[in-house]
Amino acid sequence: MNAHFRRPLARWGFTVCALVALLTAQPGPFLVTTVLALYAWRCRPRRRRR
Repeated sequence: MNAHFRRPLARWGFTVCALVALLTAQPGPFLVTTVLALYAWRCRPRRRRR
């Protein structure tokens, strides 16, 4: 499941969903999508140092 969160669509998709939930004043979906967005941003692939 970790590989699914590494995709840019997951990062930006969950971020947009969290913002929409925030703007429409939905606290439950906002909290869930915020946690998923943070996890997706944390799982993104990083460049290796030489």
